[in-house]
Amino acid sequence: MTAAQRIAARYLERQGMSRTAGEVRFIKDRGGDKNEWGWGSPGPTEREIQENFEFNPAKLKPLAKALRSTLMALGHVQSGYNEFTRVKSAQVSPDGNLGGKGYIQKIGEMRRQYMNCSEALSALSDTLYDEINASHWNPAIAEQDPREREQVKDIMEDSEEIRENPEGWAESEEAELDDESGNAEDENGENDETEPDDGGQLKQAGYSGGGSVGRVVDRYLHRRSE
Repeated sequence: MTAAQRIAARYLERQGMSRTAGEVRFIKDRGGDKNEWGWGSPGPTEREIQENFEFNPAKLKPLAKALRSTLMALGHVQSGYNEFTRVKSAQVSPDGNLGGKGYIQKIGEMRRQYMNCSEALSALSDTLYDEINASHWNPAIAEQDPREREQVKDIMEDSEEIRENPEGWAESEEAELDDESGNAEDENGENDETEPDDGGQLKQAGYSGGGSVGRVVDRYLHRRSE
C-alpha cells in the first residue's frame, strides 16, 4: 500500500467515526491526571457574554492565524506519533530510554506525551474553531475592513483544508520536503559533501538558500502569489 493509499484509508476510517448531530456521548473526565495532562478539566457548559461587550473585528485575524497554526501543529504531532510508534523499543534502545545529557525519557512515556500533545492541540483547535464561527462575531465581521475580511477568509480556507485530515495534510507536506531533498541530492550529490566555490573556499553541496527552512518559505511565498 502506498503512502497516499494509507492516508486515504485513515481518512475514510475517521470519517466513519465522525460525530452525529444530537448524539450523546459520555466522555471520561481525565482532567487532573498528571499522566494525561492533555485532557484538561471540562470547561463551562455555556458562555456568559454581556450584551454591551463589543467584539473587535481586528482580533479575528490573529485568532484565525492561531487556529491555522494549531491545526498544522496537530497534524505534525499526529504524523510524528505515527512514525514513532512504528519503531520498536528493542530496536533502538538497550534500556528502554532515549536521549542523553539531561534529556532522557522512557520510550513508553514519550508515546504518552505524543498522545497528550495531540489531545491538547485537538481541544485547542476545536475551541478556536467554534469561537471564530460563533454568532456573537457576526456584528464585528460586518464592520471589518474588506481587505482584512478577505485575508481572514483565506486563512480559514487553509484551516478548513487542514482540519479535514490534519495528519494527512502533514504527511503530504513532509513527503513534499522529502521529494525536494531527494531531488537536491540527485542533482547536487550528498548534502554532507563539500566542494570549493569560485573563491576557493569550501561550501556545502546541495545548499540552496537555507535548506528545509528556505524551501518552506519559498513554497509559502509561491502560494501567496498565486
